Amino acid sequence: MCEYWEKVKNIDPNNLVFLDKMGVLLGLTRTHARSRYGSRVYNLKLFYRVGEITVVGAVSFKKVVGIMTLDGSMDSKAFKVFVEHFLVPNLWEGAVEVN
Repeated sequence: MCEYWEKVKNIDPNNLVFLDKMGVLLGLTRTHARSRYGSRVYNLKLFYRVGEITVVGAVSFKKVVGIMTLDGSMDSKAFKVFVEHFLVPNLWEGAVEVN
């Protein structure tokens, strides 16, 4: 562990670029609701078949470096597109990517 900290201790924090991904399931319905005292809440729960949106992005302490959305789940081909077209063109000399 000390070897790692020796390597990174001189990196300017403004050169750090953090990468993250998230997925959003479309079509989810609420599991709880509020109603007036003594009454019930009714809701139709449709069978989930809507889809998913994936968001992948990279941020530094100062700005959003790159962001991409896609229908469905992330795979290696989509990640390669993100890196080649959205991340690398926006990096600067001395940038260090962290994921």
